[in-house]
Amino acid sequence: MPLLHLSRPAMGSIFEIFAFGDDEESLNCRLAVTLDFVELLESQLSVYLPDSEISLINAAACRQPVQTAANLFSLLLRLREWSEKTEGAFDPTAGKLIREWGFYRRGHSHGKLFEAPSQQRIEAIATGIGWGNIELNERDRSIRFLSPEIELNLGAVGKGYVVQCAAERLRELGVSAALLHSGHSSIVAMDAPEDSNGWKVGFSSRSGEQQKTTLLKNRSLSISDSGEQTTSIGGETFGHILYPRTGFPVKRDLMIAVEANDAAEADALSTAFLINGKQWTETFCENNPGIEAHFFESRRESASL
Repeated sequence: MPLLHLSRPAMGSIFEIFAFGDDEESLNCRLAVTLDFVELLESQLSVYLPDSEISLINAAACRQPVQTAANLFSLLLRLREWSEKTEGAFDPTAGKLIREWGFYRRGHSHGKLFEAPSQQRIEAIATGIGWGNIELNERDRSIRFLSPEIELNLGAVGKGYVVQCAAERLRELGVSAALLHSGHSSIVAMDAPEDSNGWKVGFSSRSGEQQKTTLLKNRSLSISDSGEQTTSIGGETFGHILYPRTGFPVKRDLMIAVEANDAAEADALSTAFLINGKQWTETFCENNPGIEAHFFESRRESASL
């Protein structure tokens, strides 16, 4: 059975699908349809597109309730649940903090701010965000912001959600043995290839000194790295993972890989685990069977304010 590969730019990276099938022409068509679906989801969720549903919510929800599509409202309910489970460490309502720290640029990896955001402004945002300042109405699937500091940004969960939805769409189209990823950081492994127990996926620390391999079958993997995106202020380097409770960058310099049954959940938890630290994460995983976390500590010292 041949392995087919199809890729396309999406979600600020390269979205790839590897799949097995008997009919190469039919399989190629189904992969293309799935990538079209990925583009549709991106047009709904991206804050970088002014006409996306998320952008329209951000523009209006502080003034009035905004009705949402069914899939987005279902996602919002899950985001609230994950925020509660992680004690607020995962917080997609903190879009304005991302802006203040200079990370609001698509594809941005490294940049420079001329001066640090004012502590007063950061604290004002940090006290005004969180799901306690959002009203979700299940009767009409509407959302309303109760604080002017709220701005949704799904950067910590969007890739995982889209990869998971794409895998479900592939299965609906009759494709079962496939692996999908977005930028190598959000991965879904579906059924295993023939004569195999799963898809072999490797990951390593930034230096390459620490390496691990896992076998995935109907599982997902998400990787978060506090040093993946940085900004430089006065000669000091700060990572893009922020404490929602304080509004300032985390002081840890870590990379983490999280395995879960759902890629969106793995994506959300990978950010939360970096923020809450190794001990908190180990306790969480003990209490939540099916969630696994692999930490990589960097030798590079991280900056702090």
